[in-house]
Amino acid sequence: MKFGIDMGHNAPPDVGAASKFGREDVLTKEVGTKVISKIAAVGHEAVDCTPSSASSVIDSLRRRVQKANAEKVDAYVSIHFNSFNGSANGAEVFAISDAGRRIAQPVLDNILKIGFVNRRVKNGSHLYVLKYTQMPGILVECCFLDSQKDMALFNSESMANAIVKGLTGKVPTDVPPKEEPKEDRTLEVQKVLNRLKIRDKNNKVLVEDGKFGPATGSAISKFHEIMGMASAGQSAGAITWKFIEEVLSQPTLRPNHAQGSAVRYLQFCLGDETDGVYDEATVNKVREFQRRMGLVADGIVGAKTWSKIMGLVKLDLSLKVIKDTVLKQQPINSSEISDSTHKYPIEAGQELALHSWSEEGNHVKVALLDTTFNGFNTWYAFTDHIEIYKNGQPLQVEPDDEKPQTNERTDGFNLPGFTSTFYLSDPIIPGGHFYWREALHNGQRIPKYKSHVESIIALAKRLEDVRERLGGFDLTITSWYRPEPWNSRAGGASRSRHKYGQAVDFLRPGMTGRQMASRLRNWPGGMGIYRRYPNLLHLDIRPYRARWGGA
Repeated sequence: MKFGIDMGHNAPPDVGAASKFGREDVLTKEVGTKVISKIAAVGHEAVDCTPSSASSVIDSLRRRVQKANAEKVDAYVSIHFNSFNGSANGAEVFAISDAGRRIAQPVLDNILKIGFVNRRVKNGSHLYVLKYTQMPGILVECCFLDSQKDMALFNSESMANAIVKGLTGKVPTDVPPKEEPKEDRTLEVQKVLNRLKIRDKNNKVLVEDGKFGPATGSAISKFHEIMGMASAGQSAGAITWKFIEEVLSQPTLRPNHAQGSAVRYLQFCLGDETDGVYDEATVNKVREFQRRMGLVADGIVGAKTWSKIMGLVKLDLSLKVIKDTVLKQQPINSSEISDSTHKYPIEAGQELALHSWSEEGNHVKVALLDTTFNGFNTWYAFTDHIEIYKNGQPLQVEPDDEKPQTNERTDGFNLPGFTSTFYLSDPIIPGGHFYWREALHNGQRIPKYKSHVESIIALAKRLEDVRERLGGFDLTITSWYRPEPWNSRAGGASRSRHKYGQAVDFLRPGMTGRQMASRLRNWPGGMGIYRRYPNLLHLDIRPYRARWGGA
């Protein structure tokens, strides 16, 4: 006899129900695969009628029917799992014709022997697959996947045996299963997980050497957790590859019409809760991502959005560490943080994908896209130690134009956050060439905030290098620290870096602003030339590159 076996759902966007105990498409795949094998083992023929993909749920159902009809099977069997609200339980089988009911009853009787509650054989005239198949058919609801009682009883081997016994009158208990030699796919899974940006337990990229070790195992385990199957452990089996194939197929995901593995991976990439449901929260995350990537923000994940998600283009935003630094949970000095889990040292040269960033005083607040340190993905970094990149290049933003200021005077002062006394005639950096009188406008503008002082010191360190690159000549500072009201009086932009001690305007004898800019073209922050003062150059230590005035 020739049976058409349909493993319910398993054709995104047709993925079925889900609960904390399991997912319907995974369970039907487990049972259905065994049913097909066992039917063949007892001497009958089994045809897999399950499509691998579909454009919609109705298309998924249509393909199953077409396969069964084209193969001219003698009986059609669709395997499913029920779901309600956690309170219902039991097994039931649907059929339409008398011939279908004669097939359904023995299948149900054998399932009941496992211990499930009898929900009887029922009329399935409302079911598409039973209505349009040309042979007797049944739809088996094995049990309720959201019922703790049912899932405690459920075993895929026992369920498959019950279905086969009901269909054929016997089970292959005396036929030992034929073991296929296992193919070593370690190298393949390493490559796939790297492509999917699934890192090991230390957030490192897998070495693609074909050798299975703790790193590969932990990455596989992480993938299983994302897919909602943490119990699958560290080995890549048939279910693992089924999930991978679904994700790599990049199905079109539409709001309120998609769920399953591809949605879970999407949520992982966007930093959302991985529940596999494409609900309003996930839609909002997708729209935000689409806006940042310059796509139509319609919440539909199609080919263009998938290409961005899968990393087929350069990262939208990234943080590049230009000096050894410490990431922190607060925008303060790392020495002031006692909790070791709230700071993380990171070396120069590292680049981390960003979800978003913003400036807070002399720090940058960053939300890392696919990396966590000490369980956190949001950190603060000192402005002078990092640079923001966009699409693989230093981020450049056209800032508001602002006017320079030229003035000088002298006096003495104390600084917030420091107990020692400072002198205007002292260099900001011991042994350096830039003085407090230059930064503080001869003592008229004493900072009120420690963060402003730290920015001034950071900029002074960078200016020592600028001086050397411009030939070692003394630079004439015309404007540095310029808090309100002086910034407004000078015609400065409302968000001027001068207000925080992060910007400086200066002259270098014998060079124009454009000539200086040419020498400093790799400056990682802002650089500009004033139209009315072409010999002046503006530099600042913002965390991204900005150029204006022909600099």
